[in-house]
Amino acid sequence: MNRALFKIWHFLILLQHIQKSLAMTYEFIMEDERIFSDCKDKPPGTLDVNDLFDFTNTTFQMSESGVTLSGCKTVIWDIQPTDRVELAVSVLYFDRGTWQPTTLNMLIKDFCKVMFDEKQVWYDSYSKHIQNAAEVNNTCYRVKGSPIIFEEYTIQPVFSSGMIIKSGRYAMRFMHSAYDNNGLVRPNKICYEIKGEFKKSSQWK
Repeated sequence: MNRALFKIWHFLILLQHIQKSLAMTYEFIMEDERIFSDCKDKPPGTLDVNDLFDFTNTTFQMSESGVTLSGCKTVIWDIQPTDRVELAVSVLYFDRGTWQPTTLNMLIKDFCKVMFDEKQVWYDSYSKHIQNAAEVNNTCYRVKGSPIIFEEYTIQPVFSSGMIIKSGRYAMRFMHSAYDNNGLVRPNKICYEIKGEFKKSSQWK
């Protein structure tokens, strides 16, 4: 191997190890027993989480260890089974009475394709606990009337970050968009937020 290329390769490996060693783990402490709240200043015509799911048969219970979830939610989003579902997540910080954008953002072009991917940030606190996973893996959020059944578990979202997250209130904003077979976005987008605070759950790795 060329010496210059070897040095670059060695540097990239070293950088990767440094980034991992500097990563900190944070737990997201939710402030609302019902978990979800409406998006503020959402675009006209945008729907909320209650237009995505029917939570009639879902149980939420807040305790010191987090929100315990059990039961079943039913998809009621009126899109087509062949649609592509895009998920955009942005994190807002509450500062001096207003919600301010941060650099913590994520865009998943095809959420249904990776919904049960164990490497995804939501897997341990969400997809892992779906009992009818084989069915949901096919229907995702695209089939109106399809159930998503949960085992009883306590939601404890944990995130790793290479940057220090300052204390305070945060809102994780979720925007779901459906695209038809022609790549055209449907008008019935879904927007909702989960509010809480980040708490450092471990020391430097």
